[in-house]
Parts: sequence; structure tokens; C-alpha cells
Amino acid sequence: MHRRLSLAALGAVLAISTAAAAQDAATLEHDVRVLAADNMEGREAGTRGHERAVGYVAGRMATLGLAGGGDNGTYFQTVPLLRYERLPDGNALAIDGLDGLVLGTDYTLSGTAEAPSGTLEAELVFVGYGLDLPGRDDLAGVDLTGKIAVRTYGGPRMVNSEEAAHNRSGIADRVAARGAVGLLLLWTPLLEEARTWERSAKGSASAMTWARPDGSGYSSAPGLQVTGSLSAATARTLLAGQAFDYDDLIAAERTPEALVPAFPLGRTARISYASSFTRIDSPNVIGLLPGSDPALADQFVVLTAHLDHVGITQTETEGDDEIYNGAMDNAVGVASLLEVARLLHDHRPRRPVLFVALTAEEKGLLGSSYHAANPGLASGRLVANVNLDMPIVAYDFRDVVAYGAERSNLYPAVQAAAAALDLTFSPDPSPEQGFFVRSDQYSYVLRGIPAVNLDLGWANGGQAAQENFLSQYYHQVGDEADKVDWAALLRFTALNYAVARNVADMALTPAWNPGDYFGERYGPTAAIE
Repeated sequence: MHRRLSLAALGAVLAISTAAAAQDAATLEHDVRVLAADNMEGREAGTRGHERAVGYVAGRMATLGLAGGGDNGTYFQTVPLLRYERLPDGNALAIDGLDGLVLGTDYTLSGTAEAPSGTLEAELVFVGYGLDLPGRDDLAGVDLTGKIAVRTYGGPRMVNSEEAAHNRSGIADRVAARGAVGLLLLWTPLLEEARTWERSAKGSASAMTWARPDGSGYSSAPGLQVTGSLSAATARTLLAGQAFDYDDLIAAERTPEALVPAFPLGRTARISYASSFTRIDSPNVIGLLPGSDPALADQFVVLTAHLDHVGITQTETEGDDEIYNGAMDNAVGVASLLEVARLLHDHRPRRPVLFVALTAEEKGLLGSSYHAANPGLASGRLVANVNLDMPIVAYDFRDVVAYGAERSNLYPAVQAAAAALDLTFSPDPSPEQGFFVRSDQYSYVLRGIPAVNLDLGWANGGQAAQENFLSQYYHQVGDEADKVDWAALLRFTALNYAVARNVADMALTPAWNPGDYFGERYGPTAAIE
């Protein structure tokens, strides 16, 4: 949906194009090369390499003249991370009528942040996709109190991609709110296309959250004790004999409407789970730039880019490259963040701006989840988020994707910024990937804060360039600084600056559009220019 730009937005375009020309290309490249260097050891949250990167970014923020926006006026906000890892013994699943189930072959199992160990026995209830959409509530009339919800993956094709991704990621919250004590996912051919059972079964032994002041793990789904998955063969046996069986499920998930019923399965599951809990502290790095308008001093815009990556993976062959440098993911985002801070410092916007290099994005958006819940402001509130995560600046891009922009009155600000740089807007080219809920802006959305995630589109060879990076270098040792197109990064940073400037200067308070799906659920609605 397109809207006409207001006179104020068009005026901002002229201001943007002049200020963005003063970029420091040499320092931008230097920052990327430093953060993606081997001595940063892949910047995994909680490791020595990440601490080095944290020190570097804090030093740069100080040099830029930003005030400390972290704990006690420092640049560091300690994020108390809590890892819960499945123990080798004490984890088992038994279901009436399904004999000899084997962990890692027939099912996966994990405790949650609720408790390190326990047992439960509960009835199984199939809830389909567990959707909560306008005109469709898959859980309506379903009794989940003290039950284990069993769900499938996906949903109707006509649903907005951002809302669909939110529904997939938020099902644990929804079933927990209805009293469920467990949640199991059935593997289907459609899910296998997105994520193989073999890979998922190997990678489900540990998870992470952040700790509350009393030391307990934060959970958005309180009361949910255990989660897991059932293989396709196990799922078929589980649904055997039901009026709606596994073959019906496979057929339904291929239809546009994906209509799947909810019903008790008439089986009871007995589950034991045991995990070890380990506390790991890792900081967000936060710089603060005061605004120029005292009337807006309580409205903070937060710009974010995650600093962490995935660290080092040892191989059996001596001399192998084992360091996951994370240049594109996300050293370029942090470098862009720092350059935007420099440009805004030289020409302060009306609203105050927080610049946050986030930790533990790779662990499940934990740094942003913690910061959104604990912004650490003496007064005022967060009103908008602009996030950068792995822009694949490897080609001469001509279009951009601004996830979430049209949901709030941030849209004219973002549209004006793109127009200033002769860039066009494109829709999400990969809605099935659910990028809107896989990056840090989602943490702010869940706290009612309008947000946008800037990314590059598929025009001018973008599809091939992005698919090549994702297939060859994403979360691989080859994600190094030499893959970056420095001219593209410079232009992307100009866009990032333009968006930040426009949002921080906009006349209206940032807010959701009336009737927006996320605004209705999490925040106040907006006036529209």
C-alpha cells in the first residue's frame, strides 16, 4: 500500500541527501574489518572474543561523543543469560499406544526455563496450527488446562507473512495462556522442506533465556514445562485411527486455507525431563545521544544491530579455518550503526537516540528481549526501533525491503529516506522464511514499540547475490570482510542514517496504525499523516 509523502517528509529528503554525503568510508570499512577479524574469535556471546568486540564498540562510542546508556551510566548493560541444557539421562517420552520411542530418533525433548527437571503426565490435545488471526482462532473452545498441546507447522497461504511468522513463533505463548503444560510439534513433509528432521533432532539439546532478578529464567510462556517434536513416522502413528489422520493433515497443509481441526487425541503422555542451568553474563553496548528538542526528551528512538555471532567450531583436521568471522552477520550492521551515530551527533535530531549493539541475537534474540523489557531509562520511554541485521551488501542494490514499516506511522519517514537515495520499496521476497520474527526488532514489537528492519531487495541481481551468500557463507567460516561490497555498504549506511534522522525528527509521536494486527495486540494506535 502506498501513501503520498507529506510536505514535511519531502523536506526531510533534501536534508538527508546533503548530510549523508559526509560519510566516513574509511572508518566504516575499518570497523567491519576489526569486528570480523580472527582475533575476535567469532564474537559468540559470553566468550572472550565477544568481550573484545564489546570493548571496541564501547571505545568507538566514547570517541564519537555518545554518553553511556547502560548500567550506572556506563556503556554496558549486563544481560544475565541462562543456558539450560538437556542432561544425558533423565529425559524420556512415553505415549499410550506408541511403543519403544527413542530420543533423537522418534522424538526430541527439552525442558523450558521454568524448572531444571521434573515429570508430568497429561492428556494430548491436537490444536492444528494454533492460529490467532482475525476471524480465525484455532484454540477457541479447546480445553488445554493441564494438557499437552500437539501442533503442526505452517498455516493458510493468504495470511500476511509477518502475521504468519508471528503466529508460528508465538504458539507456545498462546497454549500456555490457555493452561497447557507441554507442547509437541508434529513433523510433516511441508516442515521437512523448511528444516530437516535429522538436523533438528541433532540440534535440540540446549536453549537459552535471560534471568530475572531472582535468578529464575524469563519465559513468555509461563507454566509450559516441556517442549519437543515428533518425527513424521511417530506423528503418523499418533494420528492413526483418528477421524482426521496424518494423510488428512498432509493434504490439508497443501491447500491455501489449511483448515485443520482441533480435537483430543485420546492418549496420555508421560514425560520426564532433566536439564542443567548455567549462568552466563554478556553485555549489550549502549550509547546515548540527547535530542535537540526539550519537548521530545522523553521519546527515545532505539537503533539496534546485533554484535554477537556464532564463535568457533573446532574441526578434526589441523589447519582448518574454524573461526566464524560474521562480517555480513553482523559486523556490517554494527559498523553502520556507529557511522550513523557519528552523523547524528554532528547534526542532532529532535528526539534522543539510543545506539545499541546487542548481544545474544544468535541465541534467540535475547539481548534485544532483555533491553526491550529493561531499557534502563531514568525517565521517558522507547517509541520506535530501527534494526539492522545482516544486510547482504555484496552487490549494487537498487531496492530495499523495510519489514514492518507500513504497520505504523514510521512509513512516510522510511519512504522518504529511500526516495532520497533513488531506492524503491519491494515486498518481502521470502515470506516463508519469517524474517520479521527472526531478528531483534521483533523483541520491541512484542513490547508495543513500532519497529522496522531494513534489508536489501532482489532487484539488479540481488536475488542471485543473496541466495549465493545464504547457501555458501551464512553461518560459515567464509563470512569474511572481503565479501563486502564497500560502495554498497556506504549506500546502505546512508539509507540507515536517513531513516534514523527522519524517525527521530518526525512531527507525530511514533505509533501503530489504527487496526494494525500488532498494534491491536501490543501497543497504542497512531494518527496518520
